[in-house]
Amino acid sequence: MVRVVWFILLCIFIHADDSTYNNMLQEKIINILGENSYARNKNFINKIFSNQINFYKNGSLDIYKVIYTLQINGLLKLKFDAPMEFNIVFTAETSPIFLLRAINKSLASMGYSYWTTNEASYQDNMAKLKISLMTEHIVDPIALLNELQKSGFVSISVSRDFDNQWGYELLLVDSKIPDSKFISKGNSLLITDIAGEYWLELGSSEGRLEISTRNSRLFNPSIVFFDKDLNILNVLNLSRRSNVNINVVKNTKFIKIKDYISSSNINSGINIRFK
Repeated sequence: MVRVVWFILLCIFIHADDSTYNNMLQEKIINILGENSYARNKNFINKIFSNQINFYKNGSLDIYKVIYTLQINGLLKLKFDAPMEFNIVFTAETSPIFLLRAINKSLASMGYSYWTTNEASYQDNMAKLKISLMTEHIVDPIALLNELQKSGFVSISVSRDFDNQWGYELLLVDSKIPDSKFISKGNSLLITDIAGEYWLELGSSEGRLEISTRNSRLFNPSIVFFDKDLNILNVLNLSRRSNVNINVVKNTKFIKIKDYISSSNINSGINIRFK
């Protein structure tokens, strides 16, 4: 008798757990598609999301997989009936400057050149940015998340707040600058950028950097030290020389190197040694 009771209780618990998973998943699908689209496609949606547990990761809804599944099955319509202002609200625990740089880089990679920042706030280490752009399409959420991932972000939640506004709650797992070159202690790099601006990501926040130009050409180094959130830690400006030997500032993750007078002085390349 006791075994029967325990079996019944276990079945109730499993059913309740499955019901919770299903409700969360269905609510998110309705939010992304809208009630009318969901109602029209409910049978198909139930079929492709029949194994709802597959759309969870570590007990949380895998929003990327949910949206991706909707998109590849032709359920997510991205085109508006006419051009309109489209808003996106981003929130993440990082500095506004790092979040803004990641957004700018991501949208530029997707072909968006013109957009404006309507709101910006920073409170309790949380940055919030609202941007807007005139477009005929909703900004592709999967393409946007893929681009943001290059800066170290993953999605916690994505929501359709209104027909013309989406919200992205992001988690910065490991900050990255897509154009930067990684260098670990004890290694060297020879890098060339025709723009004459160089970004480094350091494998350690301790040590010394030796920076020299190719062919011993003189330059006017401007070296900016940043932490993981792109907060400026120190700025070093020096006059004409062909090499620099400097200590890394504590908590540095990124360094930007340029010539503050003429980029042509170093656009043929620089040598970096991290000791």
